[in-house]
Amino acid sequence: MAPRNGGELSPPPGRFELLEPVLRAATDHAGLPVVVHGFAPTTDGDLRTLAALSSRYRSVPVVVSQLGGLNWLTAIDLVREHPSMYLDLSTACVVFALRLAVREVPERTMFGSDAPYGDPVLSRAAVERVTGPGELRDRVLGGTVSALLAGGPAARRGRH
Repeated sequence: MAPRNGGELSPPPGRFELLEPVLRAATDHAGLPVVVHGFAPTTDGDLRTLAALSSRYRSVPVVVSQLGGLNWLTAIDLVREHPSMYLDLSTACVVFALRLAVREVPERTMFGSDAPYGDPVLSRAAVERVTGPGELRDRVLGGTVSALLAGGPAARRGRH
């Protein structure tokens, strides 16, 4: 399992159980977020394994990057059902996926661009397109990640 892009973990497909020691260790570090690669080769089953792990380590924020890739519907459902999971909105396949994620889990979605592979300006424009000006947009474009990194109450809202 190799860290990617400055800390994103990318276990081999079908082996997401390898993340358990990382999540266990993160419990000792005051809610240190763990970011996991969400696009291919990550599978639907991998996301389900990650969700099961997040249920065991509820104090650890688990961020699914790239909106779960081609498995974005599964990712949104799992994040909605598991309060310690979050979605990074980069690399969305369709704008509808962004809209749905923001509508279903507004306090656990966050801006991402997947730079240098993605374009931050276009990614921001997509988020702006699916949110109106105001609190929700501000939360998605920076508030959620700021609270998450600070370990503040907004980051823990809804977590058990």
